[in-house]
Amino acid sequence: MAIRDVDRKLLWGRSWNECAFPGCSQELTVDLDAETTPQKTVVLGEEAHIVAREDEGPRGDPGVPLADRNAYDNLILLCPTHHTLIDKDHGRNFPVDALLAMKHAHEAAVVRRGVVRGVTENEPTRREALLADLSTSRGRLVSRWIAVGLDPEQAEELADDSTVGVCPEFMQFHAERRFTVLTGDFGSGKTVALEREYQASALRALDNPDEPLPVHLSAKSTGSDFLRALDEQTARFPSAHSKVTLFLDGLDEFGAGRSAELVDDLQAWLYSAPGRKVLATSRPDANLRANDCLTLPALSDTELNDLLERVGAPRDLAWHPNSEIRDALHRPLFALIAADCRKAGSQVPYSRGSFLAALVERALTRASGLGSDTYALLARLGRLTLDVGGGVPAGEVGTSEEQVRLVQTRLVVHRNRMFTFALPVLGQYFGGQYVLDNGLPELVQFSPQRRDRWRDALTFVVSSGSWERVTALLSDLTTVDPGLAAWITDQGVPSYEREPVAALPEALECARRLSVTLDAWLSGIGRAGTLLSCSDGTGRGVPIGVGSGAEISTGLHVVFAAPKDFDGSERFFEVSGAADMDRGEVDGVRITSFHSVNMLPDMPAWPWRLTLSWVKTSMKALLERRAFVLPGNLAACQERAWSLSRLLTGQSGHLGHRPIPLTDVVSSIDEIFRLAPNAGRVQFQRNTMALRTELVELRDQCAEKRLPTMRDGKIHRPYPVPDRPPHEPSRAISSLYSREVLTDLVRHVYSDALSIYEDIVTEYLSPVQRTLQLGGALPVRFECKISWPPVGDGRRLDIGPRFSRTVLPLPSGSASQVDVTQVEDVSAESDYWPEWVGSDEVDFRRIRPKSAAWSGRSVAHETLWVFKDTPATNLAYNWLSQDISAVGLSGSVRPLVD
Repeated sequence: MAIRDVDRKLLWGRSWNECAFPGCSQELTVDLDAETTPQKTVVLGEEAHIVAREDEGPRGDPGVPLADRNAYDNLILLCPTHHTLIDKDHGRNFPVDALLAMKHAHEAAVVRRGVVRGVTENEPTRREALLADLSTSRGRLVSRWIAVGLDPEQAEELADDSTVGVCPEFMQFHAERRFTVLTGDFGSGKTVALEREYQASALRALDNPDEPLPVHLSAKSTGSDFLRALDEQTARFPSAHSKVTLFLDGLDEFGAGRSAELVDDLQAWLYSAPGRKVLATSRPDANLRANDCLTLPALSDTELNDLLERVGAPRDLAWHPNSEIRDALHRPLFALIAADCRKAGSQVPYSRGSFLAALVERALTRASGLGSDTYALLARLGRLTLDVGGGVPAGEVGTSEEQVRLVQTRLVVHRNRMFTFALPVLGQYFGGQYVLDNGLPELVQFSPQRRDRWRDALTFVVSSGSWERVTALLSDLTTVDPGLAAWITDQGVPSYEREPVAALPEALECARRLSVTLDAWLSGIGRAGTLLSCSDGTGRGVPIGVGSGAEISTGLHVVFAAPKDFDGSERFFEVSGAADMDRGEVDGVRITSFHSVNMLPDMPAWPWRLTLSWVKTSMKALLERRAFVLPGNLAACQERAWSLSRLLTGQSGHLGHRPIPLTDVVSSIDEIFRLAPNAGRVQFQRNTMALRTELVELRDQCAEKRLPTMRDGKIHRPYPVPDRPPHEPSRAISSLYSREVLTDLVRHVYSDALSIYEDIVTEYLSPVQRTLQLGGALPVRFECKISWPPVGDGRRLDIGPRFSRTVLPLPSGSASQVDVTQVEDVSAESDYWPEWVGSDEVDFRRIRPKSAAWSGRSVAHETLWVFKDTPATNLAYNWLSQDISAVGLSGSVRPLVD
């Protein structure tokens, strides 16, 4: 690895062309007479290494990263005589500390002499600090790429090519903004893109003193006092430079609570003086304002091919047969790992966890001879990293010898007495490895915020752990946080197929594992588990039988058996014969359903993923049928009674909502019972079904005149009805309502919908409430705004009103509220794209400390579906479906519009 120009300029400039050895005044370049030699200038100076470039050289220290050994901070400018002197006897007479003191004393003396000669300190200080920071920036890139598996020469080549990693869309996006966040998942290249923006800004600042001063910080290294770290960085530059651009990498490193605090700190700093700007990176975060964020695009096919070619990998690597792996390869980190594997003759990894496992394996293979416990040291550092939320002080890492071994892996960086992983994702990965090796029984005592901070590490556990370790982890997690357990399983176990290496266990063992995991899911999610089709009605899974698929080694035939045939006995069994679906039995056992599945035996967590898929399918069916019964919720009961009454009497449409005589409802029910005296349920049009018990209750209410919406012997719609005459069909439905009546209708429906949502979550899904987007924010206030488009001048009349709904948390114990306000133009309101800052999120975390990272304040721009028979029920189920699907407990449900 050669010394870079920027480091060489710093070294020679600060040494003032003189040997740094005390008492030596040797000039290091000498001008000669052109008549005696064609070479006019001879360079005598030698760029000596303080810590040797090679591990075995004078003052060699394997603990110093390779990228730092040729950097300015590790170089001292000497004459040949003193260079030879300091390296004599392997450098033992001139240790590292002595040479650093020698260098600093010489450079300080140079500055003092410069002041005497009338040279101002400001510009040299500014320029030299920028050059030093550019050198450090380069070192960060080199260290990062070495950690991925590139040779040092390749890493330097990529670092020195300023086009590698640049994101033009990011440059354009932040040009007119003061606060911008570049988002992307692990391995997307956002850190490198930010680094390139920083370097470009620093180069502009070198050429033009009027350019903003760039400052680069890593969130994980700032500690708890972010503003202090920022002040320390800017204090290195002259105070006259008030324009500053802050480049902050890893806004999400500490979880939702800490990132909210950082955003608050950033906003306070940003607007406390003119000329300030912030560019940051983060993984996708629902709490960030969408208008401030740009998602880093994936590599194009051309960019991916160019990258593979530069690192010596075949281009056909980009065309993996599996689409999920192919998509992963369009993220730079995974492309480089795959390239390293292919060059080594290994297979391309098949999951995010296996990609990182391959990276680590290759790194430890290259750094041979480090000892068998090096992996355990990395795992311990991973746990410490997650516990402290950033860099780990050297004193907590281990002995000096252990610290050296960590750095020698090239996966760990040691700077300023702090140890961090070269790639932040490695902290999560090795945190997961710690759990694999030692377990995490204390997980149940973790605070929700701490569990959220560990969620990626736990995802790696699920993706690569043994059946026993994964089951111990998820069994604990489903009891305290089933929503997070579902999210982790969904992320950790791939859904695609590939050629397996391992074999499935015996059929009976497969059945046992499926029974154990299904019971864990059903008991964990609450009362809703008793309603799922894969449940026996008590919160346990149905008995499960398994037979091997003879035609494919990874195939299983799974049957659900009748629960009452297994009372008091094992609830799993091996299937040896063929299922007789006509008779509904197999091996003499009555069965209720049959499933043929193909699994990934290489992923021991496959039983958790398979049974979760059954839960998802069953939950989706519940949501589509709106099957959560709420006898105590007046709004839900009134809507149901009105909807059934209209179906029974043949009313349709949503224009009139005419009152229905109670006698007509009673007569219709009596006729159904006459025609089908033993029917347990009745199927209406539009796939609507009613239980016999519901019809009996409705008949009794009508006959006894106990319906709350009854007046004058008729049942009325529980909401305001149109108060204007019908117009031509092209007019919007909303035009049938005056503005005052429509506003009242919206307030009424949204209040009822919120009530229904709350009751469903409380009664059926309380264990997963904290991980739901809306559920985790309850109780809330809906601040709704409605506006009407202008009419006339040729404008259309059927557009309908515009509507926005802002969700704001209320103190615990409060009753949820709905406010609806008429405004001139919803889209012109300040909260249409709310300017929430970190303090808003800090307040939310203070009020809702248990809520998941993705729960919080939100704003929605919705179409008004308030005109049909059950609008509040539909809204509540739409919100619930979105929330449950997001955490992986339900399949996607099409929005209900009645």
